[in-house]
Amino acid sequence: MNRFTLPEWVQQHLFQVHNLDSVPGDVLEQIKSRLTKFNVEEDPEVSIVIPAYNEEKNLLQTLSSLSEIRTTYRTEILVVNNNSTDRTQDLLNACGVRSIFEPRQGISFTRQTGLENARGKYILNADADSIYPVGWVDVYVNALQDPAVSCVHGNHSFIPSKESSRFGLACHELIAESMFKFRSKTRGFTNVLGFNFAFRKADGLKVGGFNTKRQRWQDGWMAMMLMQVGRIQRVTSPDARVWTSDRRLIIDGGPSQAFMKRVKKHSRNLLKYAGIKSFDDNHDTPVKA
Repeated sequence: MNRFTLPEWVQQHLFQVHNLDSVPGDVLEQIKSRLTKFNVEEDPEVSIVIPAYNEEKNLLQTLSSLSEIRTTYRTEILVVNNNSTDRTQDLLNACGVRSIFEPRQGISFTRQTGLENARGKYILNADADSIYPVGWVDVYVNALQDPAVSCVHGNHSFIPSKESSRFGLACHELIAESMFKFRSKTRGFTNVLGFNFAFRKADGLKVGGFNTKRQRWQDGWMAMMLMQVGRIQRVTSPDARVWTSDRRLIIDGGPSQAFMKRVKKHSRNLLKYAGIKSFDDNHDTPVKA
């Protein structure tokens, strides 16, 4: 993998969508046609669950990447529409994607509703602003064949916006991944991010599902709870690397400021990562690093 460039397979899904009406009809039909393989009528083995709130401009890119996935498992896609006020639902209908409406606002409610309504044995958690590699399903489900593993996750890279560069984001990622390795020894659950992790549905329900009392860190919380039934495994295969929007970094003031905020946070937590000091799991919140 060349860290400093955007792969061609990612670029092919990054067509600009201003709104649903701006999407050429042939493009929509092609994606819809490829997505039909996920219209599993009975007993899907895998559920790809995507929360969506006002994602009319982003969701089609994600669905385009998922439509290219090659898998040996019967797989469904389930999008949970969390009170979207744009045309997110119209887009889902146009693509023939299974969806469910969640009226309670918040990502934890949305993920829990997805967990409860997913029909697959394996839950793969995705986001509506990310691009997924063709082997994403199989690399995670194969890892979960080990009964000692309860949760799997992988790396991520950022898609540069107008406010950032791929070079700067790549440097950011290299340093972040070094920190991931360091803290994985004692607090691996803090590396788990909601747009790129998987677990068995039965295990997720057994540990109580997503914590709907908190609207931040629902992904890391789930991973932490899953440690009751097995270990967390970081999958390093390229098929586990997801490309995601840098919009959260932009919200934090841009890549440079976001990086400094994370450096300060991780510096405060070094003793915790080393296992010398305990975490306050009510306040330590991982983010897309």
